[in-house]
Amino acid sequence: MDSQRSISASFAVTMLIVSLIAACNKGEQTAVKGPNSPNGAPHDTVSDIALSEDGLGQIQIGMNLDDAVGMGLLNENPTMNPRCDFVFPAVGAGIPDGVSVMIVQGKVARIDVDTGAVTTDDGAKIGDSEDRVKSIYGDDVQVEPHKYNPGWHYMTVMGDSASAGKAIVFETDGKRVTMFRAGRLPEVKWVEGCG
Repeated sequence: MDSQRSISASFAVTMLIVSLIAACNKGEQTAVKGPNSPNGAPHDTVSDIALSEDGLGQIQIGMNLDDAVGMGLLNENPTMNPRCDFVFPAVGAGIPDGVSVMIVQGKVARIDVDTGAVTTDDGAKIGDSEDRVKSIYGDDVQVEPHKYNPGWHYMTVMGDSASAGKAIVFETDGKRVTMFRAGRLPEVKWVEGCG
């Protein structure tokens, strides 16, 4: 009986020590969540909720708006144009301000970001230089002139997502990223939003 108590006590102490070690080492985990860039370029820490061609957190490209509203991810828009309109993340969904979601015929088509609190899953963000975006995405970046502002650019990243009909588009002022979006083609490349 005493040996059983001794084994149980030893096990409990061992589990406590393992739990404490795991808790202490938690801060040493790397923060980069996305895949390495094509040419191995280093990138900054990825935000807690990172945008990819497939979505942002639980908000996924192709998801039904009704499902996203039901899950508490997006707000309803009672005056919404059913053809195309934007909605915003619900309060409490854990999505920072500065994110809007394009809904086309009841489905999430793209996600727009104009806040520095969100990065791509490769660590690109608002304020990054065009050269940094090129160093992260390499040959997967296509640079096109901005429709309205001379010297500004659209930097489109297709990569492996091209076959899936998705992309990430960075808008720049010719030097730095001012906003970016991700989603399905052709909507992700629409310059005027739903216009």
